[in-house]
Amino acid sequence: MKRNLMLVAVTMLLAATSCTASGNGANEKTVTSSVKDQLEKAKDERKTVFMIVTDSATNASRLDSIVGSVITEKSNVTAVTMNMDEKANAELVKEYRLNGAPTPLVLVMSDRGLLMGGMLENQVSRESLEEAIPTPKFSDISYALSKGTPVIALVSNSKFESDAKAENICKSAKDSMSGKVEVIRIDTEDSAESKLITMLNIKGKLKDSYIVAINAQGIMSGRFENVPDVVELVEAAQKIVQTGCAPGGCGPTCN
Repeated sequence: MKRNLMLVAVTMLLAATSCTASGNGANEKTVTSSVKDQLEKAKDERKTVFMIVTDSATNASRLDSIVGSVITEKSNVTAVTMNMDEKANAELVKEYRLNGAPTPLVLVMSDRGLLMGGMLENQVSRESLEEAIPTPKFSDISYALSKGTPVIALVSNSKFESDAKAENICKSAKDSMSGKVEVIRIDTEDSAESKLITMLNIKGKLKDSYIVAINAQGIMSGRFENVPDVVELVEAAQKIVQTGCAPGGCGPTCN
């Protein structure tokens, strides 16, 4: 087992105050929402966030341009800018351990509000940003694992012969674990999840249901090409794996 299915990341949003001249020449102050509020809004709308982190002495125009070119084509992605020097952002700088971080950089937040990763300026490109956007189901898996909850990933399709049986077994396993596991269904025909299916180390086109158990450590602890019984599935989901990988360092390519 080598990497955690969880991707670690950091993201924040823009808080700023601007003054604009009114029609009669008087100054009106327009206050934008705080970074925290913008992050909450993105989470409520289930949007991935690219947070551009900068400071008062750093020019982030290149990152603004690249991020902007991506979000204009992605309805489920938004951008936020956070100036680390602004007092209003001090709590978030501390929470995400950004003190001393090189700027500018981009942090990625999932649509569940979970920090997924970050990139230095020289690592940011249109391609790297698009690759960093988590799929909806991967976001759900990562969120569950972040709470220490194991996951049963059912990779299937309603046309598969064992689909109904596999889904019932997964539900029974959840009942057996008193709900302390997340069952996440991934449709094999959902193109938005093709990247996740690859991450789960499933090779080739599936012809029937496939179940992957991911324990609370974030390590794939059971793989079933055939529908297992409830006991087998529960044991896999609860299995503690002795490994040299620290939590957060192992992932879906584990053997």
